[in-house]
Amino acid sequence: MTYIDFYFNVENKFNKIHEILEKEIFRKRKIYISVSDLKGAELLSDFLYSAAVTSFLPHMIGSNEESAPVHIDWEHKSLSDDFMVNLKSDIPHSFSRYLRLIEIVSNDDEDKKKARDRLKFYRDRGYEIKLIDVTKEI
Repeated sequence: MTYIDFYFNVENKFNKIHEILEKEIFRKRKIYISVSDLKGAELLSDFLYSAAVTSFLPHMIGSNEESAPVHIDWEHKSLSDDFMVNLKSDIPHSFSRYLRLIEIVSNDDEDKKKARDRLKFYRDRGYEIKLIDVTKEI
C-alpha cells in the first residue's frame, strides 16, 4: 500500500523538494516528480541546478530513461514505483503504484483547499497518511 506524507505550511515548495531529494537520493531512492507541464518541469530543473553551490541533484525532464535518480515529468511516464512527489493540484494518475507519495502544500488558500480535497480522497480510500507541519520541524 502507498504511504502518503503531506507537508503543509510550506513557504517555498522548491526548497522543500530540494531538502527531500537530498535525503532520498542518499538513500538510493528513485524519485518521480509530477508537475503540471513542461514549463513547470523547466522551472524546477533550473532551481535544482542552482539551489546548492556544493551539491548537485542529478535529474532529468520528460524521458522514460532511468539514468538519473530524479525524474521530472507531467505525463506520468516513470518506470520506477519507488517514490512520487506530486506538485499538481489534482490527484496524481496511478499514485497507488508508488510505495510513497509526497504532497507539498503551501500557505496559499487555493493550494490548501485543493490539498484538503486530495487528503479527503486518500483518507476515504483507507491510505495511511502522515501530516507534517513544517513550521514545527527542527
